Amino acid sequence: MLKQFNKFLWKLIKGLGNLNFAIILLLGISFFSALGTIIEQEKDISFYEVNYPTIKPLFGFLTSNWILFFGLDHVYQTWWFITLILLFGSTLISCTFSRQLPSLKLAQLWQFYKKEDSLQKFELNFCAGNKSLSQLYLELYKRNYNILQQGPFLYAYKGLVGKVGPIIVHISIIIILIGSILGNLSGFMVQELVPIGGLFHLQNVISSGPFSYVPQEVEGYIHDFRITYSDEGSIDQFYSDLWILNSKGDRITTKTIYVNEPLRYKGIVFYQTDWGIVGLNAQIDNKFNIQVPLKLINTKDNTRFWIASLPTNGATQADTTLIILEDLTGKFQIYDGKQSLIAETDIGSKFTLNGHDVRITDIVTSTGLQIKSDPGIPFVYIGFLLLMWSVLLSYISYSQVWAIKKDNKLYLSGRTNRAIYAFEQEFINLLLVIDSGK
Repeated sequence: MLKQFNKFLWKLIKGLGNLNFAIILLLGISFFSALGTIIEQEKDISFYEVNYPTIKPLFGFLTSNWILFFGLDHVYQTWWFITLILLFGSTLISCTFSRQLPSLKLAQLWQFYKKEDSLQKFELNFCAGNKSLSQLYLELYKRNYNILQQGPFLYAYKGLVGKVGPIIVHISIIIILIGSILGNLSGFMVQELVPIGGLFHLQNVISSGPFSYVPQEVEGYIHDFRITYSDEGSIDQFYSDLWILNSKGDRITTKTIYVNEPLRYKGIVFYQTDWGIVGLNAQIDNKFNIQVPLKLINTKDNTRFWIASLPTNGATQADTTLIILEDLTGKFQIYDGKQSLIAETDIGSKFTLNGHDVRITDIVTSTGLQIKSDPGIPFVYIGFLLLMWSVLLSYISYSQVWAIKKDNKLYLSGRTNRAIYAFEQEFINLLLVIDSGK
């Protein structure tokens, strides 16, 4: 019974290691991964109903119903996508144990051929006449071969580490797959828009895995925010002075973050992604201080500006004054209710509005943060590091040489798994050296 079970298990392992099956799985993973980049992920149901209507399917069949039913709105977290990854990982493990490891074990064995006819099956085979087997031994040793001689029989090989390369390739891909699954199931992404001087917690969760944990004890504080401009007047970079606080409000760590320079804290990464303007601080008649909220307007040509409405008590819409701000340079325009430009002025300058002196004293800005946690990233990095290393190892040729001395003749043969032309040249040079007797 146990023997039959072991036989069935070994047959299953070899079946999983089938190359065609692995290719089909890899193509499936690639297809659905590409589909996940085409279809927007983690959006509201209404988003898919509007953008993928049933009356006009994408590609003739893709509608919101299909997307939501098959989980294409969160492809990388669906059970069937994770199953594909697990099956692909199983094929790699199976191939490693059923093919790669036995091949490596076989390569470590000393393989002697004791009949000259056995050497005829290799493409490279020569009869070198009455040449010295000891001299062949010496020349192979100079070329870094591992050599074993038993009387008139000789076997040599080099580049065994090249046989390890494919095994490490499989191991590295498995580690990458583990990292991707771990990240999809346990990672999360939060987006926060925080004004200067504002505190924030990790609350606005955009996406999260079923086993993710968003720590609510993490508290951040935006101490300052600023933007630098290029000589042409376009935005060059924007910076946020970010503090991480403990439960007592004390600073644990601080950093000025900007695009491509995040803050890392206990596996959580704080990225600088965007910025915005919340409002304007204004002073009326040098007495009253008020904050005027601003509304963001995005145009079709991907430009944006902020607008504030300043109605007078009892005034009609035609009497409403509009303030428009385009950036943080401190310049803004003032329009009347008929959208006619009244004036252009700067922060700190006074202007008259309905008989009152008004001065905009400050722009209240906010910084856009993207906060991510992906516990699978270390596995992915380690996997890719091993993958690059294993690819280099795989370029090392595994070469074998056999020789038989019989009837005053030296029969010589060899083979390699790659760089065949270079091996042939080495083989010919070896024969020339032996033939010259040097």
